[in-house]
Amino acid sequence: MAILVDLGLCPDFMVFRRVLSGERVLVGEGLVRALDTARSALESEASKRRVYGYCSGLGALMDKSGVCSPEWEHRVLVEHAVGVGPLAPPEVSRLFLFIRLLQMSQGLDPVRGLLALRIADALNSDITPLIPVRGSLGASGDLAPSAHAFLCIFRGVGMALHRGSRVECSEALRSESLDVVDLKPGEALALVNNTSWSTALLAYSILRLEDVMSRSLKVARSSLELCRCVEEHYGALVSKIKRHPGVSAALKVLDELRCSNTSRLQDPYSLRCTPYIYGAVLDLIELSKDIVLREACSTTTNPVVVGGRVVHSCAFYSIHTAVIADMLAVGAAHVANAIERRITQLLRGDITGLPDFLAEGTPVGSMIDSYVATSITARLRALATPHSVHSLPVSGLQEDVVPHAGEASLRLVEVVELLGELIGIEERVVAKALSLKQNRSS
Repeated sequence: MAILVDLGLCPDFMVFRRVLSGERVLVGEGLVRALDTARSALESEASKRRVYGYCSGLGALMDKSGVCSPEWEHRVLVEHAVGVGPLAPPEVSRLFLFIRLLQMSQGLDPVRGLLALRIADALNSDITPLIPVRGSLGASGDLAPSAHAFLCIFRGVGMALHRGSRVECSEALRSESLDVVDLKPGEALALVNNTSWSTALLAYSILRLEDVMSRSLKVARSSLELCRCVEEHYGALVSKIKRHPGVSAALKVLDELRCSNTSRLQDPYSLRCTPYIYGAVLDLIELSKDIVLREACSTTTNPVVVGGRVVHSCAFYSIHTAVIADMLAVGAAHVANAIERRITQLLRGDITGLPDFLAEGTPVGSMIDSYVATSITARLRALATPHSVHSLPVSGLQEDVVPHAGEASLRLVEVVELLGELIGIEERVVAKALSLKQNRSS
């Protein structure tokens, strides 16, 4: 199978998993023609009036004249490629390239169609630019990471993963018989002026969060049974109380729990509220998938060509991505709170009927597992504070509010990683509790 990116098409969220699985990406002829038409319109209008980024400075320097040459466009990329920090996961870089191509699919970006074809060539040739994670403000476009990526696949500058090996980008292009591409006036700006990086980080985090939540619900089921849960809290009738699909989805995983409590009227909140805590986050994930997909299928460049006219706007302002990343981090922290408390409940002999702290003839049993879980949860709570509101002005007073979508989404990558570690602790404690229970019954 192959993924077709063509004019006006917008796939479903599952396409991101397909991209990461290595499916080929094809660019439709209609999209190539539409981009070429938009490019011609930009060149025509730029001959009559000022157009931002066309042979000029950028940001607060937009009134400074530039040079209409490939060398000037190359300098635009070089001077933007100043990101720092560790390298992003290759999956994020691959999603970035695909989302940038998808954002072009509206046919409004003022670039030649051959640039879209080159992005597809990079994906299909398994050329994945190595991109530093830090540098984007989520406004003015995801400038720094985009510049690193496009210096690589258009100019052969930087490092890449190519078919599993780390190589110079120039070597990767050469081995795939891909020539260096000279950019025309304004094309470098159009390439980097986008929300594709922050959107890719968010899409990657959502994919991983989906997997982590599924894993967590499975171990939560075991924890509930070990804690001798009250069956009434988790039955099918509970799904009729609140009209949230996420609650019903969580209850399906918890269906037919083997609860063994005969004396306790109500479970502690960390047990009893499991369907609601997880349900809220499952619903938030579905909302987030819709917003990410809309962002990925939107034009986020400035300027663009609409109805044959050049239009300047603020489409690069990644506020949707930033706010959703903040909300998902908050949701993950609520799940972390529940996990940390469930681990504590598992260590209570009066709840499980097993030795306190699961310490049967040992110094502390699983007591320190709880300590580690508390440490991770504290970190997750700190990371759950909003990033998108911390605006600082840049480029003088021209770009005076920014949403920090890049950092908000990057923070979410760490949140999901930590949540996975926390789930691992609960899995370990559950395994020990089950072992003790089996030993006692044998």
